[in-house]
Amino acid sequence: MSAKIKAIIVDDDQMTLQGLAKTIDWRRLNVEIAGLAIDGMEGLAMIEEHQPDLILTDIYMPRMDGIAMLQAARQAGSKAEVIILSGYEDFKYAKSALKLQVADYLSKPATVPEIEAVLQETIKKIKQSNQLEQEERELKELVNYHLPETKKQLLKGILEPHFCEKEFFGKATKQLGLNFANQAFAAAVLEYAVPIGKAHYKSKDLLTYTYAITNILEELVAKESSVYLADVQKDKFVLLFALPAHLRAETFKNRMKYTIQQFIAPIKSYLKLDVWVSLGPIEADVSLAWRSCRKAMNALIERASAEETWLVADEQSLNKLPASLPSKPIEHYQSLMEAVLEGNSDELTAHITQLLKTLNDLKAMNVHYIRSVVIDLMGMLTISLYQQGVLVEEIYPDVRWYQDLERINNAQDLELWLKETMALLCSAMASRVNHKHKKTVDYMKKYVKEHLDEDITLDVIADEVSLTRNYLSQIFKDVTGENYNGYVTRVRMERAKELMMSGKYKLYEITAMVGYKNNAYFSQQFKKHMGCNPSDYC
Repeated sequence: MSAKIKAIIVDDDQMTLQGLAKTIDWRRLNVEIAGLAIDGMEGLAMIEEHQPDLILTDIYMPRMDGIAMLQAARQAGSKAEVIILSGYEDFKYAKSALKLQVADYLSKPATVPEIEAVLQETIKKIKQSNQLEQEERELKELVNYHLPETKKQLLKGILEPHFCEKEFFGKATKQLGLNFANQAFAAAVLEYAVPIGKAHYKSKDLLTYTYAITNILEELVAKESSVYLADVQKDKFVLLFALPAHLRAETFKNRMKYTIQQFIAPIKSYLKLDVWVSLGPIEADVSLAWRSCRKAMNALIERASAEETWLVADEQSLNKLPASLPSKPIEHYQSLMEAVLEGNSDELTAHITQLLKTLNDLKAMNVHYIRSVVIDLMGMLTISLYQQGVLVEEIYPDVRWYQDLERINNAQDLELWLKETMALLCSAMASRVNHKHKKTVDYMKKYVKEHLDEDITLDVIADEVSLTRNYLSQIFKDVTGENYNGYVTRVRMERAKELMMSGKYKLYEITAMVGYKNNAYFSQQFKKHMGCNPSDYC
């Protein structure tokens, strides 16, 4: 049952006041009388105290009349619907009432049926307004809930070719309030390393340093409106600069260098790390920012000496490959990370098998290479989980990865380590992911049931919550176990069956009510899902 509507009645005639309170069937109308007032002054106090949804008031009253009371209430923020019940026929007052958004105006004496008819219409209006406000609140909460993930997807996507051509780019920038017009773009890649002579250094400290640098950069970037932390890798950080397009190239580069110097100062002074910085070329549009990033990455890979701490990417380096490319299968690493974070054990098993096959094909199964793979995955896993707000130690309290490393000597050891360690993390993330996405899926189900007669494709809902269609499809399948289109069809068929059994509607009416435009196609779908023809019910 919906929440009761609160109402107050204001009238200086005690007989009218008590009569309205007792003769109207308020319980049937689902209305609670919060107060009775004998003049506008007392009525205004009750409005401020109870914040009613509905006000019934006379106009002409001592101390403060009804119009003055409503004016004060509106100024104080009251959005209550108002019905005026008065014998005061002055046109000037009726005109004032219209300006104050009065729902209806009844002249005394009015019969109980007349009053109840007006009340029913006004209550219907209040319920519709309350429902719209509730839906808007829920949608706003859902969109805000996903904003951090949306921004993360957007910034990483900008570093990929053709991403800015996708529909998601336009939706996400609008939702996040980002405007990349009239700006030029350049990427800077920061890479760090622990000095060889650093005392008491342990391999696991690399993860701690990455955490620390990420926190430093996020804090500093938050204060700079023209810089974004677009990506974090094991020992590399990509900063994307967006500055006014009219700046000269030299001015643009100098601003980048000055900002980066402020960023790396605490990294060098507090963490005592070596830092290299590579600046990509300036691109005229955000859709080309990926080229700047790629050139900056290539400049780091190709650097001839560790003494070169500042590198500026060659404008012709886009298609130039480094002398020797890393042989690590990074694409498989990323697939493993995604499967763990999504809690998808089936995908995880498949990706482990593929990784092992690829490593075998590369003939890279010597002990040193295998251990380097484990180290890479340790770092990526820890960072990926940390970015989701999870510490590995919370899931795996007795973790001793670097002790395990000494026991990994062949392909079988690697396979066992992958399956045991990642399966545990994957299982823990599965329950976390399901809880996180349940709210989104609940909203999707509610939206489907309330818009059955409309075109409710996944694209429509994706537009509502500013997420990609594929992302929504995946989490819906993960949480419910069925795909979105199958769910929509099932709900439509079940609703159609209910409408048929009611005996109130013709088949063509039911077809339209559940979102189909063609009777023959609807009948075909109904028979497919229900095992019988619609005529068996109608």
